[in-house]
Amino acid sequence: MALQYSPKIVQDSLVMCLDASQNTSYPAADLPVKNGLVMWMDAADDTTFSYSSGTIVSQWRDKSGFNYHMGPKVNGPTRSVVLNSRKVLAFTAAQTIGNNTINLSTSANTVFVVSRLTGTTNGRVLTCNLDSSGNNWLLGHHGGTYNDYYAEGWVSDGGSFDTNWRMYMGDWSGTSTDLANLYSNGTAITTNSSAASQGPKYLGVNYYSNEVSTCEVAEIVVFDRVLSAIERKQVHTYLGQKWGISNTDRSIVDLSNNNNNGLFGNATVANMPDYDFYNKGALTFNGSSDEVNFGDVIKFTSTQNFTLEVWVNYLPNATSYVPLLSKEDSPGFGYALKVDETYGYQPYLIITGTTSAYRYANVNINDGVWHHIVGVAKASSTTIDMYVDGVLINGVANIPSWAGTATTNALRLGKNYGSAFFKGKLSNSKIYNKALSAAEVAQNYEAQKSKFANTIVQQGLVLNLDAGNIYSYAGAGTTWYDVSGNTKDFIIDGSGITYNSGGYFTLADGGITRSATITNSTTCTVVVWIRTTDTQALIFKGNTTSFYLAAYYVGQGFYNENCGTPTYWIDTISVANPNPTYLDGNWHMWEMKNVNFSSWTSFEFNKYSGYTFGNGAVGQIMIYDRNLSSGESLQIYNATKGRFGL
Repeated sequence: MALQYSPKIVQDSLVMCLDASQNTSYPAADLPVKNGLVMWMDAADDTTFSYSSGTIVSQWRDKSGFNYHMGPKVNGPTRSVVLNSRKVLAFTAAQTIGNNTINLSTSANTVFVVSRLTGTTNGRVLTCNLDSSGNNWLLGHHGGTYNDYYAEGWVSDGGSFDTNWRMYMGDWSGTSTDLANLYSNGTAITTNSSAASQGPKYLGVNYYSNEVSTCEVAEIVVFDRVLSAIERKQVHTYLGQKWGISNTDRSIVDLSNNNNNGLFGNATVANMPDYDFYNKGALTFNGSSDEVNFGDVIKFTSTQNFTLEVWVNYLPNATSYVPLLSKEDSPGFGYALKVDETYGYQPYLIITGTTSAYRYANVNINDGVWHHIVGVAKASSTTIDMYVDGVLINGVANIPSWAGTATTNALRLGKNYGSAFFKGKLSNSKIYNKALSAAEVAQNYEAQKSKFANTIVQQGLVLNLDAGNIYSYAGAGTTWYDVSGNTKDFIIDGSGITYNSGGYFTLADGGITRSATITNSTTCTVVVWIRTTDTQALIFKGNTTSFYLAAYYVGQGFYNENCGTPTYWIDTISVANPNPTYLDGNWHMWEMKNVNFSSWTSFEFNKYSGYTFGNGAVGQIMIYDRNLSSGESLQIYNATKGRFGL
């Protein structure tokens, strides 16, 4: 079937195509479903609000194009609360907002809302305006409980009270089939209920004056039809990724139109890989539990040709045979692209069965950069070929005529049928039910390689605070999120530090702090993109005044106390002491290698013993738990300099 997005890659015989950089495959950038959209209220979007004074909202504008804008009955809510570094609306029991035009009372509909009770007054949150419409409808909360859905009949009368954020979806098929469903955080609460008899007429928050709540709302999305299961998962994935809600149905969609879609963590939140903002979108696997599970799909017989393809940024995981893309079993007939950590980190294709076969690529991919790995199985000639970065690199092989009955084990990314897991990043995975030619492999490599050309070093990265990454900081709140995968978040401690939409923080009175350990390594590398004219441009202070690392300290250049014997770089130049002209108000990458962080149990940036500094800005802070080579420093500089105008 036709591929949905890129004519540059080989499409003939493509049976699975995953690409987290495409919003239709992994919806991280925008609402993925627009067909039937009739209302879209997004509290994170500054452009959709007007204010009567300060943060008090006078209008919340609909993004669907149907102009179902919301306004208060009397008192509007405040836009002064933050979720996942995005602004949300906060309501007292006397504050309300809604629309008295929208009417889905007799038509099929699907409604999503991200909301929570805050605990003082606990009634409804998203509801109809029963005062004037006579239509009784609510979704999410009622009478101090959660997981509620009423549509002129109880679809679900929920659980006990709490103040947790949740993502709700309620739908109704209309009068023809008259069925309703409720999902909470991606999990089905009630399915195919016949209790509902109407959709919402008029819609808002605290819109029924007899049952109001102190509450908060992040987003409301309304469709005039029932979404398919895949569409529901797409919207849940978008909302969950955006607002930090752990939805159990988070998924990646197959762009080949063959519906070989993958379920993150096999519906277990703790086992879900993270979305990686860089390279326009990839998936990060923790090496211990993360997987994407596709179920028992894409079976090959022992007489079929096939091709497996992934882009991988590999991290060592002390596992002998590391699965990348795997549907294997023993003795059932299966297949897998893997990496052998005991044999020089070489990728290989293995085919399992009553007889098995394998072929290695004679190249070490444990180098911290992205590689395009392709395994081609040709049953017709009992041949396996391995390609790395578009080039045929065949190594050790054992290729008898393989045979066996197709396994019923699941196809997975990042995990095999047993307990082996992959650590690192995967992107752009594809499967073909034919053997790609050398020219076709090269075509796919050339079509996608620019996406992976300039990347920061991944090996040893234990902290990455990046103000240009919306998943590190989306524009609001005091938490600067670590996107290294290690959750070493920092707090913006001081009202004088302000965020600039260009992707950096302007430094003034206040610090950026963390009161916990980052690493115990004695040979760390610190990389900071900074712009300053201050002759006391401090980088870090730890624990007490006995530990600090300064970029420029009262005319002394680089300075440290109890931080080992660091070596220093500015941009790509090794320096003993920086010339003061580097304090020129321009962006520079300051780098300190061989730093000892083994005794640090707290970190303060832009702050020292009560003193704070300003006259500058910071865009990115990275820490590696090892010393980087000069080539790796250059790689980071080249990968990041463009966003700072260099």
